[in-house]
Amino acid sequence: MSFQATHLAFANEIKNNFKIKDLNKYFSGVLYPDSRYITKIPREKTHADARIPLGQIKQIDDDFLLGWQVHLWYDKLALPNLDLVALGHHYNKIHMKNLKIWIKVTAVKMIEDFYFWQNTDWSKILPHLTYRFNANNEPMNLIDSWYNYFQNCYKRKPDFNVYQEQAIFMGIPKEKAAETFLCAKKFIKEGKGKNISNIFKKVKKEFLSKI
Repeated sequence: MSFQATHLAFANEIKNNFKIKDLNKYFSGVLYPDSRYITKIPREKTHADARIPLGQIKQIDDDFLLGWQVHLWYDKLALPNLDLVALGHHYNKIHMKNLKIWIKVTAVKMIEDFYFWQNTDWSKILPHLTYRFNANNEPMNLIDSWYNYFQNCYKRKPDFNVYQEQAIFMGIPKEKAAETFLCAKKFIKEGKGKNISNIFKKVKKEFLSKI
């Protein structure tokens, strides 16, 4: 769903609402679910089948699992707001098989992510992306590649063009990535990214009210 800068920024924003013992495990857990893009394991194993009820999150005593759930719930709560920006209305899961709709929604996620790449204090996050755990027995070399890519990415000066490179790293076909990139640039010109940070604030409020 949302991209990695957004997930890490959200996790950093809400971390003081939990009794976290190991920030290395917590932030690594946040980054873990989308590693499926390069490990190629079924999405259900890292997302749909893995999500627990929001009201149970404070009961989690494993910081990696906590970070994992924070990722899943940002996806769940943010998507209805992202699709309103992208489409002007809500869609159902069947519509995401429509390439044009997928491109529009993903383009808004790209704009959202770039905002947080630009507006996050990465010194509070990147040093903690050291823990590695292959929760679904994925090859460890692929897990390492996933974490190393984003550690290096967010050390760089924010550059919107990097998202085309990132899409290729994640295995998204070049033509699909290029079309999404162009759509995102079009949306920016139209002002659709103007209040994108409001989605983050809305998700934070809803998330904290339900845990």
